[in-house]
Amino acid sequence: MKLKGNFVIKKIAEETVAIRINKDIADLRGAISLKGSAETIFSALLEGLNKEDIINQLVENYHITKEEAANDTEAFLNVLYNNNLLEG
Repeated sequence: MKLKGNFVIKKIAEETVAIRINKDIADLRGAISLKGSAETIFSALLEGLNKEDIINQLVENYHITKEEAANDTEAFLNVLYNNNLLEG
């Protein structure tokens, strides 16, 4: 599981956004708003963590059950995949 392209995470007008960088130019068509656990999941993907590690990180950071963390992770990964931002 890997993000397609290079991304940076920035805070813009009190909102956290991941922006895809193509050939040293920001591609705002590849921008995605990150709220709540989405920011944690996206950051973990940038670090190269696998799905199980991401789930464990959500459990630890948000004090939720493993099932809730797995559901949140799967839902967000589907959003990334459906928007052609995720390989695999």
